[in-house]
Amino acid sequence: MDLRDPGPMDERHRNEFLKLRSALHDRVTGLPAYPLLFDNLRASLDGRRHVGVLHVDVANLDVVESLYGWQVFDRVLARIAWVLRALSGDGFPAGSFLAVNGVAGDRFVVFVPETTAGAEVQPADLARMAATARSRLERAFEDDEWAGLSPRLMFRVGHSLLSENPFFRFERRVHAAVEEARTLNERRRRRAETTRGAELRRIIREAEVSSVFQPVVDLKTLEIIGHEALARGPKDSGLEMPAAMFALSSRLGMAVDLDRLCRRRAVQGYGAMAEAGRGKIFVNALPGSLADPEWVEDSFAALMAAAALTPRDLVIEVSERGGDADVGRLISGLAFLRKRGYGVALDDVGTGYASLATLEEVRPDYLKVDGSLVRGVHENLIKQDLLASLVQIGARIGAAVIAEGIESEDEAAVIRAMGARFGQGYLFAGPSAPGALPGGGHPPNSDH
Repeated sequence: MDLRDPGPMDERHRNEFLKLRSALHDRVTGLPAYPLLFDNLRASLDGRRHVGVLHVDVANLDVVESLYGWQVFDRVLARIAWVLRALSGDGFPAGSFLAVNGVAGDRFVVFVPETTAGAEVQPADLARMAATARSRLERAFEDDEWAGLSPRLMFRVGHSLLSENPFFRFERRVHAAVEEARTLNERRRRRAETTRGAELRRIIREAEVSSVFQPVVDLKTLEIIGHEALARGPKDSGLEMPAAMFALSSRLGMAVDLDRLCRRRAVQGYGAMAEAGRGKIFVNALPGSLADPEWVEDSFAALMAAAALTPRDLVIEVSERGGDADVGRLISGLAFLRKRGYGVALDDVGTGYASLATLEEVRPDYLKVDGSLVRGVHENLIKQDLLASLVQIGARIGAAVIAEGIESEDEAAVIRAMGARFGQGYLFAGPSAPGALPGGGHPPNSDH
């Protein structure tokens, strides 16, 4: 019996048909569970070597349900089904079969017997269909109804080929093809990460990291009081920016090794700058690196001495942000390093990461106000109130406030009026290599 079109039948059989159909079709999308299509797929393979399989799923969909409830979750699924149906005869050949992974499922499967021209489906054909489906789905969730949805939905469309093999049960072949399509993107990601991981290991082994330096200025006199060291990987590579390097190093267990290398290269780079006017060096450190014994080893002391630096010239800039930010260890690690003479700056202040309890315990020398709070502060009274509160807190604990990410004179004027003492940003200078003249530019995505 074809459960999509049962044909003429009496009332009793129709009721039984509707009960059976409701047990095998998803109520929200109206689509069948793909095991219901086994007979259709067998028929499609008559005279063909294979049938194409597309698998569609959505990253963050479980988070959306937990934040917004099952009604929104169901509306998302219904819209996805609507988009995929609309693709039949457009992005997909008209004879394609559309299904879900199971009744009340949250993943979609499209079986493509042949191309629009009636030819055998090839991987390149499926790749084009996958790209079209992903693009249409993304556009379908860009209107005002979904604009406020957070986190954003991310659509993943994988593909594979289903073929018969007399040594395996047909149903298992279908399941295997669907699973292969589902994991295509993950397998690609793992292969890419293996390659990038090997490159990162080479970068660390060959110390192929450099530093650029961005001035920190006195907001009243514009005198440079120091520079923040910002790491850079190999130029024009996928690992040039520190966000990419450190995200990968965290996943591969190399974060402390990379952090140590960046610290050493920052000190070496600072030594190449003229001593006059360079001031203190602000060096970023991961919370998990505070216990690194190198901080107090003779080799690091010698490196500092070669750059004409003492511990009092170096400010360790650290944030509670990140998976290794155990607050207790952060506090004890910073206390130990402060006893050794290093300065301390607490980063990301104003984002919710640096708690008042941490500020009281650490009592840093500097509070670095995150650029997200600085951006547009002259037009936002709430940001102004927050900044004024942070300045008051800084005064109470003996910490000078550094406002990061200042890009306009209007921002600088308000920050100065709020009582912040120091600033940093493209208004004054962008990051420069040692010895280069300070200059403006466009802000990078992120820095370390």
